[in-house]
Amino acid sequence: MSDQPNNQEEKEVDLVPVFTWIGNGFKNLFKAIGDVFKGIGNFLVLTLLFMKKHLVLLAVLFLIGAGLGYYLDLQNKKSFNAILRVQPNFNSAAQLISNINLYQSLIEQEDFASLANKLEINEEQAQTLGSFEIEASYTDNELLAEYDALARKSDTMALMNFTFEGFKAAKRDIDYEFYKVVIAGTDREVVNKVSEPAVTVQDNSGIKALRQSAKENNAFDLKVLEYQLQETDSLIASYQKAIAGNSTSGASSGTNLYLGDQKPSDALKDLFGQKSTLLYKISEAREDKYKFAKTVNVLSQYVTKGSVEKKHYKIKLAFIFLGCGMLLALIPLLWSYLNRLESQRK
Repeated sequence: MSDQPNNQEEKEVDLVPVFTWIGNGFKNLFKAIGDVFKGIGNFLVLTLLFMKKHLVLLAVLFLIGAGLGYYLDLQNKKSFNAILRVQPNFNSAAQLISNINLYQSLIEQEDFASLANKLEINEEQAQTLGSFEIEASYTDNELLAEYDALARKSDTMALMNFTFEGFKAAKRDIDYEFYKVVIAGTDREVVNKVSEPAVTVQDNSGIKALRQSAKENNAFDLKVLEYQLQETDSLIASYQKAIAGNSTSGASSGTNLYLGDQKPSDALKDLFGQKSTLLYKISEAREDKYKFAKTVNVLSQYVTKGSVEKKHYKIKLAFIFLGCGMLLALIPLLWSYLNRLESQRK
């Protein structure tokens, strides 16, 4: 019994180093945090002293950058962008991309005579054009619809290792359904005028063959769908007569339809569902009929001022020139540091 107080005192004594270690840990942590803030403060003070020493150089370069940026912003406000979303048909995407790249190449080469000839404008108008750009325009929903159409045409086993992400990664620049074309220039009327000619693709033998095939297939599909719709309407009328006759007389009327185990009301409901599907397919086929009238369909087109892009040249160039000035001011310090190292080695 007399040993128990001693054991308790030993345990209490053993906890003292633990609390001391924890206290030292917190002290070191706060000291490290303080050193970090102290180092940041020293760095800021040294930076301010360095900038004060070279204030004239930095101020001059900052103002030069801001002035150049202001000039570029003014030039940007004078520009206009025609933005078009187009849909090339009959595998004409490659030709469309090639045409847009050709127009951009003619601008870079300053061959405005050839550019004017291709876009059916005069050379003076062609000189107001600044750039032609094209890129794929799509959403995941649009790509998912394409993937679904591919899945319906393909074998199930072939699609097991071909995921939607793999489908997106495998697409080439010429494989997309929609494209965004941006035409920039300083004259709004000229930009608007050349928008449609710029995305026009001349028919070649391949495009003509695909167009004719698409028209014939579309006409055949419409004819079949309209025939199916007539037959469905006829069946619906017959079911309605059969249901009306059974409900009034309870006996067999002049129209007899064998439905198996299915109820007449359920069969009629299925027919209305089939009719709705047929009407949707007919609507899509008619849209395709008019879609195939042009090689490239313009889905949307609008012209915006260049300033809408908000490139903020004044701010960007001012700080870029300020950074260049600081680098120039650091060169003498770096040079003297290297000289001291060289003298110490000797």
